[in-house]
Parts: sequence; C-alpha cells; structure tokens
Amino acid sequence: MTAEKSFFSCCPATARGEARREALLEAARAIFLEKGYSGTSLDEVVKRTGGSKASVYKYFGNKEGLFAAMFADRCQAFLATLAIPDEISANLEETLMLFAGRVLEASLGEERIAMVRALAAEAARFPELAEMAYKTGPQHGLGLMADFLKRHHEAGVIRCDHPDIAAVQFLEMIKGHPQWRALLGLPPFPAHLDRDTYVRVAVHNFLQAYRP
Repeated sequence: MTAEKSFFSCCPATARGEARREALLEAARAIFLEKGYSGTSLDEVVKRTGGSKASVYKYFGNKEGLFAAMFADRCQAFLATLAIPDEISANLEETLMLFAGRVLEASLGEERIAMVRALAAEAARFPELAEMAYKTGPQHGLGLMADFLKRHHEAGVIRCDHPDIAAVQFLEMIKGHPQWRALLGLPPFPAHLDRDTYVRVAVHNFLQAYRP
C-alpha cells in the first residue's frame, strides 16, 4: 500500500477515532523531528499515545502512511497561515506585501525548517514519502498562488500568461535565499540585508515584470 493510498483511504468516523488519529499524528511529528523517519519506530509512536499498532494500521495503513498523513497535516497548517486571498485585490502590491510577510514567517519557522531538513535527509531512501510531502505541501501551495495570479491576469490587473511559472518565481523570490540560510543554521538575513527592504524590492520587481 502506498503512502498516498493509505492516507486517503483510512479515516476515522467518530470523535474518539479522530482524537486517536490526531494523537498519533502529534506523536509522529515529535519523534520524526527528533529522530528522522528511519530512526522512528511505530512502537515508540504508540508508546507515547498509549494505544496500539492496530490503531496505526486502521487509520494510516502502515508507517509510511502515518508519516505521509503527518506531513499532509502540517502542510495544511502551513498553507492556512499563508491565507492566500481568493478575491481580486484592490491594491495588489499591498496584498502581495502582506502575503510575502506571511510566507517568510511560515517558511522560516523552527518546525518548518526542521521538517524540510528531515525530509531532505530521507527523500532518497523513501521517494514515495518525498513525493507525497511535495504534493500536499509545495505543489498545492503553488497551485493556490497560480490561481490567485490567474484571476488577476484575467481581470487585467497584471499580464501573466504563465501563472504557474510566476507563482514559483514569486515564492522563491521571497523565501528562497532566507530559507536556505536558515536550513544551514545561519540567520535568515545577514546583517547588511534588511528584511522589510528585501520584501519590498522583491514585490516591486515582480509586479514590474508582470505590468499590463
């Protein structure tokens, strides 16, 4: 059973089942960030929740399904903090400035950095887990951003014939370099680089490129 299949096919139907599932996800998150995927055992996850392996198999199918679901859960929480607008903005520059600030805040969070590090360390050995994490996180977020840009293109606010490409460009302009530094254990912004100026210039240049 693949991670994707086990995640979407095993869902609790009761409040008690949902509570059990959430407890397993929380335990998996804590242990995974501490020990990585290969260093984590289902026995330890179950020990922390006081349940049994049967619960893991019931809700997630297997260990891979548990960690895929955990990543999906954390990615959904991450995307929720971004709050990508679903309407046409009256002031697109201001909207993108606010959005860029949320992107930085979420991308540089301690848990997010630990998640990216842990996943990168395991991706070569567990490609299905990496694929699932990408689909539920970055790919989904890029799709939401592309839809946002497409709406503004269709409304004539910007000229953006390839919103999927523009979404990648915008998000990487904002988080790419600071997140790389954070992943290396460095301050996201070196002393000579002001965070607010960095965001303002990035948003300005992005809009200049897609001016109607």
